[in-house]
Formats: sequence, structure tokens, C-alpha cells
Amino acid sequence: MSSLGGIVLVGGLGARSRSVFLSGPKSMAPIANRPFLEYLLAKLRFDGIRHVVLCVGYRRSEVQGHFRKGTKWGIELRYSVEEELLGNAGAVRKAARMIDAPALFVFNGDSLVGLDVHEMLRFHHSRNARATMALIASNRTSRYRRVLTNENGAVTAFRDQNSDWNDNENTGMVNTGAYILSREFVDLIPDQRPASLEDEMLPRLIGCGLYGFVTNALFLDIGVPDDLARAQNELPMRWKV
Repeated sequence: MSSLGGIVLVGGLGARSRSVFLSGPKSMAPIANRPFLEYLLAKLRFDGIRHVVLCVGYRRSEVQGHFRKGTKWGIELRYSVEEELLGNAGAVRKAARMIDAPALFVFNGDSLVGLDVHEMLRFHHSRNARATMALIASNRTSRYRRVLTNENGAVTAFRDQNSDWNDNENTGMVNTGAYILSREFVDLIPDQRPASLEDEMLPRLIGCGLYGFVTNALFLDIGVPDDLARAQNELPMRWKV
């Protein structure tokens, strides 16, 4: 498993995190005096994901200047540079050319989920999935899009934050921003325009190989002030950087 490769999306404008971190890319938000991204990379190293492509754009020199080739963190880093914003799906397609693997791990650069990536990969292969998204039960369904699955884990629907749900539940499964994507799926992403995983590409795959892997692991989204505060204590205890 040591040859696993991953893509981390750190090139966005950081609009969701502006209220909690104003001075740089959201992945560089300080956690116990270290950038959040250091902890995410430490988690990937622990999982055996040693070859990582960072999708950079907004204020990319801050990320590249700090992490360089990744040697200090025991990983090999390369950079996929967006001169113009491609959306997260477009960023994945561009970065995927830099990884030689039949399936790609993809992570948001402003969130961390402590899932077992090897178990998720086994789940992905056992379903012959085109794409697998890591899901977690959350009462933040007013913030995140809710994901519905059947008994086999196949995604059957997405429910927007403001939609009326028949069951009136406040807790449901939500997307953690961690994915395994097949090459077949990546090839479906438009190559000439920006595209979104959540808004465009994943909904198109419902009924056609999209699965949800449910985990009860730690999930932190540093765009949420409470999570950013929790991260100050949780992350240094869990992953050494």
C-alpha cells in the first residue's frame, strides 16, 4: 500500500473560511502554530499515501514556499497549478495526469477525516465503484448537503441544505470531502471549463457507480469556527508533524 497516491485540493479562494481565517489560504490556517495542511499530510503519510499532488491556485506561493518537495514530512509533493480557477472537479482532472494509479484518493484541503483509507479502498473495489465518497453522520445538515444511500452503500439522492425532507430529521449522512475516484470517472470531467464535483459530477453518477462509505471517525472542517477551535487540541494529539 506504500505506493498509494493522493490529490489535495488547496487552490480555492477560501470563501467558506473567511470568517475564521483571514490572512491566507484556508489550508494554511494555524493549528497549534502549524498550518492545518501539515496535519492533513501527516495523516496521509500515516496511511501510506506518500505521493501527493497539491492543487494550488490562490496565493499558491505561500503553500509552495512552506512545503516545497515535502521531504520534511516524509512524503513526495508535486504541485498542479491553476492559473485560472477550474472548480474542484477540473482541478482533479488536471492533477490526475501527475499520478500513475487506477484509482485516486482526493481530499479537501480545509477538512480532515480520520478514516481508514485502506478499508475505504476495499469497499470501493468490492462495489466496482466509479466513485466513492466518505460519509459521516452529522447534525449539521443545515450546512452540508445530505447524502442518502441504500443498504449496499449506493448513493440514491442528494438533499440540499434548504430542501424540505419528508422525514424531518436533523441528523443525516453528509459528505466529508474525502473521495476515491476511478480513472473512468475522472475522464468524464470536462476538460475545457470549470466543473464542480458536488454540484455537477457526483449527482450525474447516481445509479451509475456512486457509493458512500460510512465512517464514524473524527471529522473536522476548519471552515466551521467550532471545528477550528477543536482542531487546536485534537490534531496535535493524533498526528505528529
